Amino acid sequence: MHRIFWKILLSFWLAILLTGVCTGVLVTLYQDAKLTINKVETGERPNGITDSVARTLTSGGKQLLEEILGPQLAQKHDPKAPRMPVPYVVDQDGKDLFNRAVNEKAWQEAQHLTEQEPNTPGVEKVTLPDGEIFWIFLIRRPPPFPYNIAFELFDAPVFLLFMAIVTSLLFSNWLARSISRPIETLRDGLKAVSGGDFDINVSQKLGKRYDEFADLGQDADSMADKLKQLIQAQRRLLHDVSHDLRSPLARLQLAIGLMRQKPENTEQMLQRIEQECHRLDSLVGEVLMLARMESGVPQPKEDYLDLIELLKSLVDDAQFEARDSGSMIELQLDNALNEGIIIQSRGELLLRAFDNLIRNALQHAGRGCHIEISVYQESPELLDIEIADDGPGIAENDLESIFEPFFRSNNNPGEGLGLAITKRAIEAHGGSIRAHNRPSGGLCMQVKLPCTVQLS
Repeated sequence: MHRIFWKILLSFWLAILLTGVCTGVLVTLYQDAKLTINKVETGERPNGITDSVARTLTSGGKQLLEEILGPQLAQKHDPKAPRMPVPYVVDQDGKDLFNRAVNEKAWQEAQHLTEQEPNTPGVEKVTLPDGEIFWIFLIRRPPPFPYNIAFELFDAPVFLLFMAIVTSLLFSNWLARSISRPIETLRDGLKAVSGGDFDINVSQKLGKRYDEFADLGQDADSMADKLKQLIQAQRRLLHDVSHDLRSPLARLQLAIGLMRQKPENTEQMLQRIEQECHRLDSLVGEVLMLARMESGVPQPKEDYLDLIELLKSLVDDAQFEARDSGSMIELQLDNALNEGIIIQSRGELLLRAFDNLIRNALQHAGRGCHIEISVYQESPELLDIEIADDGPGIAENDLESIFEPFFRSNNNPGEGLGLAITKRAIEAHGGSIRAHNRPSGGLCMQVKLPCTVQLS
């Protein structure tokens, strides 16, 4: 639940957090680097320069030093001129001899080094005969452009703003694409469905996602597949209904024609017409019932019935009718179910379903058949009801097709709607039904019903 919500929330939160942390780290590193650069440079490399300047200042005074170093400072902007660092020569007032801006911290560091560590190479303290004191030192500087591009960029506030804009743009682009792409894929899929193409495979086009868009893609595929099945079933039903309606209508027309040609056979033809009308009425009624059950509209379970009593009643009625054919029907109950089972259901549907199964077994198993009806509780949540006969069975490749509307196995008589209605009725109660041939011969119909039951 709310995976998209958490994805967006965590993305924004992590983006802001990472931007803040990275900015803080970069600024801290930059400040540390800047402080390091603005410190006094010590060591053997600057020591030769500062020592030479100190000797010149001591022996020739300020005027000689200005005459020697002044031209070098004047050529510092000339890229062709040789580059030699000119150390700072700072007096007691913190002013450089050549009027350059002096870094306060670097000057204080130079004073500290000459007082606390007087032998530090690269820092000199010179006292002139007139008592004037100078500190001579070099400051670490970043390399010239373009080698100091990092310092040049970080010193520009516009660059930091540019970085923030680019970072937010990249993140926003990723987030927008991660949301807009699956929506576009879903839109294209639904457009295809509206155009009659039901093989959309949205879940595959979305790729490996684990959010609401993935669930929505699977639901879209399921919806398209269900629509495809419903439309195909509707077309098949219309085709089969039209085919099955033509036969009794043709017989009605034939009976009317014969009655007009031979008025003496009127009574016989009227009986034939009445028989065909009953057949048409039965066919239309079963088609309407099948259409209601396939509409997908949930039907309320308003009745409470004893499933065992229902089966006993159906067995008694069928046994009475099968007496002339020498057939026998036996009801076997699990010991735990002898007292009966009260379930909430649509009694008419369950009555029609089990009546169809028992009568089909009687009709197709042949005279003198033995039908066993077994009821047992497979698990606390599931009931198992088996209707098995010792007839010839049916072809293995027809076992799944017998539950389709208007399917007739082995050219058996009937409209081919009984088992289709039976399957829909069982499924309307959350159960399932399947058929299989018995190893000893005959057909077995296995019904499983969810055990939302109460022992009476």
